[in-house]
Amino acid sequence: MRQHTRIANHNHYSWRIAVMTDTHSIAQPFEAEVSPANNRHVTVGYASRYPDYSRIPAITLKGQWLEAAGFATGTAVDVKVMEGCIVLTAQPPAAEESELMQSLRQVCKLSARKQKQVQAFIGVIAGKQKVA
Repeated sequence: MRQHTRIANHNHYSWRIAVMTDTHSIAQPFEAEVSPANNRHVTVGYASRYPDYSRIPAITLKGQWLEAAGFATGTAVDVKVMEGCIVLTAQPPAAEESELMQSLRQVCKLSARKQKQVQAFIGVIAGKQKVA
């Protein structure tokens, strides 16, 4: 059971949500504050789909506020869809791979013979093998 209570409080709205699971659970209240200045209102439009040009629902979001909210150009976005609710979450950028790891990925694409040569070279550099 979800209980929603809306409280007008000066410049923002406060939502208190208590999630009840069963009689032995303790409700944990959660307060989320969203300033009305941070609310956005959009209308579902449509996009045409080729080849029959049928109309499909579409939502367009654009503006400098996206970057301020952590959605810069190129940001990967996780989309969760529920009845009457869509949640967009910016994904953290992937850590850049070191130059060594990039080189090792290239070695994996080489033939088995060349991979053995690279392994032998690494062994010599590491001092584990003697040069023949």
